Formats: sequence, C-alpha cells, structure tokens
Amino acid sequence: MNKKKTALPRFRGADFSYRYFHQCFIIAFTVIAIVIMSIISDSFRTVYNYGNLMCSAYALMMVAFGQFLVILTGGIDISVGMMVSLTNCLSVYIMTAMPTATGAMLAVIITLVAGLLCGMLNGLFVAKFRLPAIIVTIATSTIFKGIALILMPTPGGTVHSAYKSFFNWKLAKAVPMSFFLAVIFIVLLVFLTNKTSFGKSLRAVGGNESAAYGTGVNVPKIKFLAYTLCGFLCAVGGLYLSARTSSGDTSIGNTYTVYSISATVVGGTLMTGAVGEAYGTACGAIIIYLVNSVLNMLNISTYYQYACQGAVLIFALMVGSYETRHRER
Repeated sequence: MNKKKTALPRFRGADFSYRYFHQCFIIAFTVIAIVIMSIISDSFRTVYNYGNLMCSAYALMMVAFGQFLVILTGGIDISVGMMVSLTNCLSVYIMTAMPTATGAMLAVIITLVAGLLCGMLNGLFVAKFRLPAIIVTIATSTIFKGIALILMPTPGGTVHSAYKSFFNWKLAKAVPMSFFLAVIFIVLLVFLTNKTSFGKSLRAVGGNESAAYGTGVNVPKIKFLAYTLCGFLCAVGGLYLSARTSSGDTSIGNTYTVYSISATVVGGTLMTGAVGEAYGTACGAIIIYLVNSVLNMLNISTYYQYACQGAVLIFALMVGSYETRHRER
C-alpha cells in the first residue's frame, strides 16, 4: 500500500506547471491565432468558416484522441490512418449494399466493432507478445489497407440521407453537430484519464513501466485497452468522414497518421508518455487545420504545406524534449 501512495504523485503530477502549463499555453495560442486571423481576414471572420473549421478538424480530433491514449502509455500507433480508411470504406460499403435506415444503423454498429477489433489486434501483439509498437502497427496498417481495397477498389458508394443529415446538422445554421460531439468526447476522455484507475494506470505505464509493475498495475491489460480504444476512436472518425464526403475512399486516411501524432504532440502530450490532456490534443487538431487554412488563404502550394506541417511537428517535439529535460533536473 505504501508503495502505491509514494508512486502515484509522480504520474498524477500534483504540481500545476508539471501538467498544465503546456495545455494552457496551447489553448491561449489557439484562441489568439483565431482572433488574429479573424482581424486580418474578412473571409475567415465568418460563422460559416468557424463551423467549417470545426467540421474539418473533428475527424482528426477523434483519431488524435486515440493516438493520445496510446502515447500516454509510451507507445505509438502508425496504423490509425489505415483504420480510418478501412472503417470509412466498410461503412459506405454496407450502406451502399443496404440503402435503408436499418442498413445505416447496421453499418454504424459493424464499423465500430471493426474498429475495436483492429485496435485489439494491435493491442494483442504489442501487449501480449511484447512486440515493438511501431513495427506492429506498420505491419497491421498494410493489412487494414488491403482489406479496405478489397471492399472498395475505387472511391465511390453512397450513404443514407438521414445518416448524412445527422452529422451535418447545425444549431441555428452556425454551430455544427461535430462541435457538440467533440465536447462530449473531450469531457469523457478528461474524466477517463484523470479520475479513473484506468487513466492513472495509463500514465503510470507511460511514466515508468517497471515501477508500474511494482505498484500492481496490469501493464499488458492497460496497453491492450489503450490500443483497443484507439481503434474505436478511429472508427468514429471514419464514420464521420463517410457522412462528410458521402463516399468511401481507401486513401482518405493517408494523412491522419502524421496529423494525429502532430496534433497530440502540439497539444502537449509528451512522446515519452504519462503527460498530456485530451483538451490539449483537441486544440492541437484545430491548430493543424488552422495552419492549413492560413496556408490555403495565402495560396501556398500544397508541397510547401507539407513542409510547414513537418516543421510544426519538429518544433513541437523540440518543445516536448525541452520540457522532459527540464523536469528531470
């Protein structure tokens, strides 16, 4: 009992600056960036554009939330992009074959289960067989890509009108459904990662896996659950993209692996594990699309946009590395 009490403060981070400084900074930066862009650009300063920014960032938020849970354990999931592609194609494939309300409901259920199974597959190899996470998820990403291609060799398909309308609904024609869904997920994840034994165990595993074993944490189980939840959240993102694009595309998730890591790291989650918050990750996802929006408004070539995104990720990693060294002193 005494060991548990002495170990937990390290992972819970009672000191404010230890856990919240980066998150507070990234929230302030996001708000300031939006305000500055609103002042500079009349086209940016519209209710429609704010709503569109949220709609564009929502799918990435879901994927980044999954990546966030995995990174908290000190791992990484390279297959998130292909899980998005697979779940997008699967949901559209089912709705195209069964163009009814029942078919849409069945598509949602099957797709969520498929996401869970994909995450469980990753978790099984990483947690049970103790294989390197980066190698496992690179391998499974090719499997998921292959299944997606079998389901939908070329982009296409249709989605049920009611399904599409639900995700595209807006309050007073301004606040999108994705905003409310994002708030719900943020609240749930903040509670899960901070107020439950599972969340404390996630941080314990990421902080020091050997010490976590010593305090009685079931490390394989925690890792398995983290990857499983990651798969589920990727399925949520894939379902949303199905409604937003009204079609299935095996290449739709290509950018989400890098984007999800960028959003998570920019949002204050350390790649070494243990430290990070869901709301910081959400702000990181918004910043990624805010940067893209600014570059598009400036008519910057897509090639340069990729370079800028890579620079943002490297900068975020440098900041995280500095914070880690600072805390170890």
